[in-house]
Amino acid sequence: MPNRIDAEGDVLAAASAVLPALSQLPVAEALSRSGLLPVSVPSDFGGLDVSNVVLAEAVSVIAAVSTRAAEALASHCSALEAIRNAGSEEQRRTAFARSAAGECFLLLTGGGVAELKTDARVLPEGMGFRLEGEVHVTSVVDADWLALPVADPSGQSALLLVPRHAAGVESTQPGDEASSLLRFTGVHVAADSVLALTRNQAGQMVESVDRLLRAAIVLGRGRRELETVLSRIDPGTDATVASAHAIGWRQVEIETVHALILRAAAAIDGAQVNPAAETIAQAHRIASILRVAAQRMDTGRTAGEEEEAVVAALGRLLIAGRDEMTA
Repeated sequence: MPNRIDAEGDVLAAASAVLPALSQLPVAEALSRSGLLPVSVPSDFGGLDVSNVVLAEAVSVIAAVSTRAAEALASHCSALEAIRNAGSEEQRRTAFARSAAGECFLLLTGGGVAELKTDARVLPEGMGFRLEGEVHVTSVVDADWLALPVADPSGQSALLLVPRHAAGVESTQPGDEASSLLRFTGVHVAADSVLALTRNQAGQMVESVDRLLRAAIVLGRGRRELETVLSRIDPGTDATVASAHAIGWRQVEIETVHALILRAAAAIDGAQVNPAAETIAQAHRIASILRVAAQRMDTGRTAGEEEEAVVAALGRLLIAGRDEMTA
């Protein structure tokens, strides 16, 4: 049975406690036993509903030891955010109960998370549906359930919850250990596992959570790398101007990303409590800024095409807001 976490103050202790198990157990099993999988379930459904500040710090703690485990937890929590914004109350309750039982979800998206869509096809089949197609996943598949956004036969957006080991689900790694290709061939999906995505701006909320937790992974790795460098430096012989400059800049990046994580997490908390258009847009804006800062810290490179698109979108939003104020 999963460890039970009853208080927000115990979450970081649980994140630290799971670290030794990651070298002995499969990632999904270690996370399941830790009790971390249901900590972001809403309180209305019996969950702890921890603040996103605590959730991001837990992901960061795990990322300092295992990027793979941190990515699995981040994707799981992003999937729970999608479920929070989808389906009927009974469908959400069933999905959240699976998380409480230690079952792990993986959110699949074909492109930007905000669109909440993939190219997989859903066709009517008996009392349910048939799933066909394939989705590229930029991580190793460590999950019990796949959360797959699709367009249902009527053209409406929906979130499919598919067992990872269902008949017709095949996972391959086409030459890249850090990515997988999921192929769906005649996969039957029960009607009650199709959650309608009818809530306004659900995609923005899911993307905000996803960007927050991906930045937390970068922060955890950055902290670990800095500690490793410092442990190898001899203050008497290695403290050159160049090394001091590099270490100083790394510290600036770490503190900047950490500060933005705190701000983005608080904004997401506010949007989850009060899901108005303004609060959701504010959370998404800050999470987008965080994404740019974290990506630059992670790669050390100037803006790429995808990053430039995020920055341009931020600029357009600011210009639009100024037009509204002067109208």
